[in-house]
Amino acid sequence: MKVFVNDTELKTYCGAKVKAAVLAYMKANNLPLKTDGIEVKDAYGNIIDLDGALRSNTKIYIKL
Repeated sequence: MKVFVNDTELKTYCGAKVKAAVLAYMKANNLPLKTDGIEVKDAYGNIIDLDGALRSNTKIYIKL
């Protein structure tokens, strides 16, 4: 499944949660793998939970 985190395309498994996509983004960009204090928003600016479900082509944005 393809998702976008901060406009970076990532491939993840079907049924992945937001947290899996965030961690994949952090690993791809050599960032510390900590999710404490991260704010995640969808493409419309709504804050979403790390346990939220993802669909294919979902765009999310994180603020470290």
